[in-house]
Amino acid sequence: MALTETIEGAETASPDASVARPVAIRQRPSHLAPLVYRHPSHAALPHVVSFSGGRSSAALLFMAAEEGLLDASRGDLVLFANTSAEHPGTYEFAAECKRRIESDFGLPFFWFEFTTVEDAWRGEYWRKLSYRLVQPVPIEQDADGYRSSGELFEDLVNLQGMLPNVHSRTCTAKLKLYPSHLLLGEWLGGTDGPAHAGHYWDTDHEGRGGGGA
Repeated sequence: MALTETIEGAETASPDASVARPVAIRQRPSHLAPLVYRHPSHAALPHVVSFSGGRSSAALLFMAAEEGLLDASRGDLVLFANTSAEHPGTYEFAAECKRRIESDFGLPFFWFEFTTVEDAWRGEYWRKLSYRLVQPVPIEQDADGYRSSGELFEDLVNLQGMLPNVHSRTCTAKLKLYPSHLLLGEWLGGTDGPAHAGHYWDTDHEGRGGGGA
């Protein structure tokens, strides 16, 4: 399946199947606008692309990579936050995007999930938010794979003792934002991540996966 393509002169059958009518296809712009930085020094900092799994997100990602706006040597990377409730086709599409971004452009493309780990201090135990890196295959096929049956929502509700609502958008914050912040802090900081808790898919700084913690 082509991720970006221009279709010209496409036709579709009319209701009576005897008259072909042209389909209007909006062509993508030939170039993205130049990146504008708040300070010139920011151009040297690692660039992070948050990939949603949708076609618009994929188009933007591939255009940025093709036009040289992303550079693996600078530390740039791509993140995909699994919510465990995506359409099966989304997982297939995201896996293909990951394969092509890594093989064609050499950019690390990480899938990750919200999870919790136990911590303790002076004899008291509690659970805290963390993340796990996953491979782009179902967990039913590989212990390091992603979950896709709504397990993360159950874990989130169990952790916080309440359902997400319009006044507290905890799904966005805790399933995507907070775990990505932890991942980036540990990745860019050069640490081993939460490997001690067994919730880390071991990778090196070339983006290659090594299998469990």
